[in-house]
Amino acid sequence: MAKKMDAKKILFTQFWTSQGWRSQKQLYITEEELQYAKEQGYLFDYPERISHKEYLKRLKEISGKITKEEVANAFLFSLSTRKLEYRSALGSYWYAISVPEHEFSGCDEYHSSCAICEWGDWEEQPDEREQRCGYSTYSFERYKWGGVRHCTKSYALFDLEQFLKMEKPEHTKEDEQILSEIFHCISELEPRNKVGALQKVISQKKIVKSNKQEVDQLLDILGICGVLSSEEHPCYYDRFASESDRNPPELTNDHEFPANWWRASDGINMKCLERVFGKECTERWF
Repeated sequence: MAKKMDAKKILFTQFWTSQGWRSQKQLYITEEELQYAKEQGYLFDYPERISHKEYLKRLKEISGKITKEEVANAFLFSLSTRKLEYRSALGSYWYAISVPEHEFSGCDEYHSSCAICEWGDWEEQPDEREQRCGYSTYSFERYKWGGVRHCTKSYALFDLEQFLKMEKPEHTKEDEQILSEIFHCISELEPRNKVGALQKVISQKKIVKSNKQEVDQLLDILGICGVLSSEEHPCYYDRFASESDRNPPELTNDHEFPANWWRASDGINMKCLERVFGKECTERWF
């Protein structure tokens, strides 16, 4: 019976195997399990189609109901607990509050994505495969890795809507110690080392209970909020980058902007660190 199962396990069964992603050509769970996971908020019906203007409106409204302290605390809480759904909101929040007011910039509002914010509309008549994806794919990525596409399409909106529904636990001194140790790994790198090298050091030291993909996303989130950014390529909040400005000419890593431009010589952006986590935390960590 589905009600004896973990709804999170149902979500993972639908999307993942030990070999990686499942094809979404079929349903891998029972209808009963599907409905139960929807009731528990892990799987979702296909999202409604909204305009670019409505997307921006909702994004600003939802981010206005959340504080920077809440998402910072949630991110820290995720470090020792490995509850990655709490980690995700930090990236989505700082992206959401940074998106400027703008008109749709693309070929066709109903058949393309915006070149500024990468908004893209949902299908008006989705096929069976698309119906199984939509927000359910976002949900899987959120629980599996702490999110993947915080700055593309409508993930940030979905992520923050889900974050509002969650309890807001407090982080511990252990969480702060973990993040401090992550930051101090930078001192072991060569000046031109990229964020991938930082991931390797963190993983080798086993500072946080995570696999490579989770650490990759953790570092991307720290980039999005500006902690891992550079003077030449600051975070969205300091200077919003459109799609064409986000990737280096020679893409040598799969990280998100601005972490994909970051080098060890850039170190920690202390201004952003204080803005995101607070002055008291910054003083304790360094």
